[in-house]
Amino acid sequence: MKPSKLVFHLIGNAHLDPVWLWDWREGLNEGIITCRTVLDLMDEFEDLTFVRGESAIYRHIEEHDPRTFRRIARYVEAGRWDVVGGTVLQPDTNLPATETFARHFTHGQNYFRSRFGRIARVAWAADSFGHAAGLPEIMAQAGITGFAFTRPFADILPLARPAFWWEGPGGSRVLAYRPEVGWYGSQRDEIPRRLDDALVAALKGGLRNVGVFYGLGNHGGGPTRRHLLEIRRWAAAHPEVEVIHSGLHRLFDALRAEAEGQGDDFLPVHRGEMNCTLRGCYASVAKFKFAYRKTEAAVAGAERTDAVIRTSLRQPVADTREAWDAVLFNSFHDILPGSSIERAFDEQLAWLGGAYHEAQRIELGALDALVQKVDTRVARPADDHPTAVPVLVWNPHPWPFRGHVEWEANMDYRQIDAYKGRADALPLQVLDPRRRPLPLQVVPTENSLIWDAPWRKRVVVPVELPPLGWSVFEFGWVEGAVSPASPERPCAAAAGAIDNGIYRVQARKGRAGIQVFHRGKSVFGDAGLSAIVVEDPWGSWGGPDRGEATNLSKVRERWHVTEVEIVERGPERAMLWVRLAGRRSHLELSFHLYRRREAVDVSARLLWNERHARLKLVMPVGLAEAEFEVPGARVRRADFGEAPGGRWVRTFGKKQTFGFASDALYCFDSRDGALRATVARASGYALHVTGPVPSWRPPVDCGELKFRFLMNPGNDELPRLAQTLEQPPVAVLAPAKVGTLPRTGSLAALTPDSLQVLALKKAEDGKGLVLRVQETAGRSASATLHWMGQTLRLGTVNANAIASWRLQRRPGGWTATRTSIVEDA
Repeated sequence: MKPSKLVFHLIGNAHLDPVWLWDWREGLNEGIITCRTVLDLMDEFEDLTFVRGESAIYRHIEEHDPRTFRRIARYVEAGRWDVVGGTVLQPDTNLPATETFARHFTHGQNYFRSRFGRIARVAWAADSFGHAAGLPEIMAQAGITGFAFTRPFADILPLARPAFWWEGPGGSRVLAYRPEVGWYGSQRDEIPRRLDDALVAALKGGLRNVGVFYGLGNHGGGPTRRHLLEIRRWAAAHPEVEVIHSGLHRLFDALRAEAEGQGDDFLPVHRGEMNCTLRGCYASVAKFKFAYRKTEAAVAGAERTDAVIRTSLRQPVADTREAWDAVLFNSFHDILPGSSIERAFDEQLAWLGGAYHEAQRIELGALDALVQKVDTRVARPADDHPTAVPVLVWNPHPWPFRGHVEWEANMDYRQIDAYKGRADALPLQVLDPRRRPLPLQVVPTENSLIWDAPWRKRVVVPVELPPLGWSVFEFGWVEGAVSPASPERPCAAAAGAIDNGIYRVQARKGRAGIQVFHRGKSVFGDAGLSAIVVEDPWGSWGGPDRGEATNLSKVRERWHVTEVEIVERGPERAMLWVRLAGRRSHLELSFHLYRRREAVDVSARLLWNERHARLKLVMPVGLAEAEFEVPGARVRRADFGEAPGGRWVRTFGKKQTFGFASDALYCFDSRDGALRATVARASGYALHVTGPVPSWRPPVDCGELKFRFLMNPGNDELPRLAQTLEQPPVAVLAPAKVGTLPRTGSLAALTPDSLQVLALKKAEDGKGLVLRVQETAGRSASATLHWMGQTLRLGTVNANAIASWRLQRRPGGWTATRTSIVEDA
């Protein structure tokens, strides 16, 4: 290629981490400072252009410095200020849920359209740590046609050309570009070297249009006067290169035109994820990751519950934007990955706490509104005996639920003295919606206040719930009541083991592993399920993306079983409590087996007090390959090191498949046929280097961490089990009253099973609701929505694709119209 054909597109930018080595207040205010500085420079240099994404920063400027915002708007109109990205902030691009990415674009793109009359067509990931395989599907649905990124670098992710088509699992494509020289920013003195290096690379790269990113940045900054003067001098010395101040939209338009002129095969196609890099981020600061996942699931579930209930009752749907704003902000690529300072995490955890509470408030409000319309009457006992308690149980998913639900309630307003000293003898009864008695099991309450006399009682009950619907149960103290026995084999427990006829779990003091059997066959072999502490000398981002740091396996400790106790013996549920311990830390695992359930449910509590180490759960399953749920897709990996995973992972071996799901964990690796899940790291806060850290600096995650996980045979039920783990049925104690709605009912259902609901929400413009789904089985599906007594034929959803509809109530009934993530027609 002749140098005269080259066009250097100078992309002036100022990468700004709103939270990193500073807190969010400083970060957002730096957005004002940086933009004012760049605007002054644009006034002085008439050819200077600038790119800026992140609607949260624009919104902060608009609210607190409206004059600066008006100056930005004028340069946007003039074409010199390029609004890019389309997201609220630049999120981590591996860890958030699929709907969280979609909501980034919903909020970001609608903000940009409302303020500047346009949406961004080019996404921009300046600094995130690898990219999930499903992002092209999400971006394409949000009006994004181009994607600029810098990581992973070429030594981790070799590319035939800096520009290529990135194709998602559903066939959606975006034009992607990674600069061959440098990354998003530059040092003050770097411009001549960067342009020289870009010229050398461009002569080999085969593209006429070359992006050259420059500008101070990590805490704002942007182009400087020195940069601009040196660019002028370099351009004058290289007349064979056309040097233009450009933007991401102009660069991608030029690249697309160049590709079209060269033919269909000019640009290569990349399919699948673009990982892995800075692998420590998949596990750093577990206390934040755990809280984030819990909040993310709570907000999405509460929004869905509120939308369907309020709409059915013809009541206003709640505004969930503030809660979602918290989720979106906290998905930022230096918050969720765990690379910020301790003070920042303290504040971000507080922010998540507010969002979690708001989600609970919205959910309870909707369920109480439903309760007011439902028939919740209970039988009136004779004399002064207390009545039973109505319990409305809500299924937040669009498929029927069949399983066990746990709830607790008072059997009287004071302790029942007649049963003092024999609290276990209190006769209890649970009636289903047709007032038929159900099997039940009394389990320990959450308090030990009055142990010798009954007052509050907690039960586990097998229930059936309709999709996105409710059932009312009666729970109370009934003299003479006898709970019916189930015809199936009950759960049993004895001698350090529990069994439900499908799974058996057993533990022995002194052993390193916990044995799990599925239909008589050992799941983990002689080694059992175990916990190891491995050396982890690396900082927040982990070690180099090569060698030992990619698969940490130098064992410091193998924990052993120090205590075993059977807590519950059945018939509906058996529980085995096991403590695994080392010298300084320990892990308590409560294994639950339910009657008829083909899964092992585990509640985990870790007391962590280590330095330069990480804890891994080791599951020797004969793994040859594993399938992971990741944002927007499923990916298969073999012989992988520390890698990001989503809500579930399914392993494949010569003899068995195995499924694992959690409500908290993100980082997995494989070693000698074992799936290993990282629970926590003991690194430092915002620590980049290796080596000893001063003892006065706190290790990350010292203290208590709680999470849940489950194991199953890796069958088709795994994705639903993972969703139910994060969003279980909700039990609400209700007043007893007459109602116009029946004791059980369904408001919505979606078929076929391969369609996963990502969102059911109020439309951004308030006109109806938006339903968003993802096809997960890898084959096209004809979607049918049973909605408020109607059947809506939604049409075909392509294999692995994401689709959205706007649902509106018309005079003749409900209609469903295809829309996008941005909610265009």
